[in-house]
Order: sequence, then structure tokens, then C-alpha cells
Amino acid sequence: MDILKQAAKSWLKISEYSYVITYGKSQKLHTIEIVFDRLDFYHLAGFQYLQDLKLPTVPQSKIIGAILDNKINGEYIKKGKKYFALVESRLSALINLEYSLDNDFRMFKYRPDVYPFYTAITTAEYLIEGKTPDNSLFFFTIKSDKVYNGMSIFMKDKNKDFSFNQKSLSILKKEKINLVTSNRFVLFDKLLNQKPQI
Repeated sequence: MDILKQAAKSWLKISEYSYVITYGKSQKLHTIEIVFDRLDFYHLAGFQYLQDLKLPTVPQSKIIGAILDNKINGEYIKKGKKYFALVESRLSALINLEYSLDNDFRMFKYRPDVYPFYTAITTAEYLIEGKTPDNSLFFFTIKSDKVYNGMSIFMKDKNKDFSFNQKSLSILKKEKINLVTSNRFVLFDKLLNQKPQI
């Protein structure tokens, strides 16, 4: 299976869930819920950087369907001038996102002003640095109504460490909710002094 189809299937799977994360700050508990809208896949996968390619004209909300129907494939998008610089890392991160959120990650209240390097990511509210089987990824979220959506995602590389100078939040509880069945899975609960359970 090519990397694009893997990323589409991974996003389709994670879109059936939300993650509710409780953290402590200034002696208060704060809770956020992260959701994975199918519409967000287009931007997170980096299709905006593939404008030099002739891709099927489909609404952004139907891009996953076009990929799974083989109307767009991973071999073709590799021909894009910006694919290796700006797209491939995003696809790899999308494939690993659920694994990272299910396991260990660090979360930060995002502050782009503390970096010694330039970033175009200025409006994100939270940053998650998640472990993958052989690397790490960065996942940025932004508030949309009462929940948080993905804003940007890519694998960690040696050029920029987006966790640099960011203050890590103390995660106290992490739940994974199946939006289809409403089943809740407690992945981590420090409030009850429990070890993570799946």
C-alpha cells in the first residue's frame, strides 16, 4: 500500500475517535477535546503544496474517497516539486498519529514567539510531540467552537525542534472516545494514581 493511501486510511480510522486530555496548570484542571474532521485531511496531508500537479477536481471533503478509489495515488504525487520537502513528512506523521496519541506524548501550550527560528505556524493553540516507533512527530491544534482540530502535522527532523523553549504541560488524564459507539477508553489517569490501561 502506498504512503498516501496509508495516510488516508489512518485518518479515516482516527476520525471515528476523539481524545479528551486533562492537564493541570496554575493549580487548576483544564480539559481539551481533540477531534479529527475528514475535511482537515486535505490541508494536513499537504495537498496545498501540490499545485503543480494535475489532480482530480474534487471537494476537499471528498479527497479521502478519491484516494481510496485510486483516483489519486502516492506514486503520482511524488512528482510534485514540493513533495519530498513538504508533503512526505506530513503523510508519515498522519500514519503514526493514532499510535502517538495512544502512547506517550508531551503537550505544550503553544508559543511561537520563543523560537530562535522562523515559523509560519502562529495561530495554533496546543502542540503535541508524540513518539512513533522510530522517531517523533509534531501535531498542532487549533480551537474550533468547543473542540480542537488539527492545524499542522509533520515528522520531527534535525533542522527544527518545535518543542524547543516550549513549557510542557502536566497531563493528568487521557481518554479515547469512540464517536460511533460512545465507548470511552482511559489511556492514562494520574488523577486516580493508575497506570495507563487500554
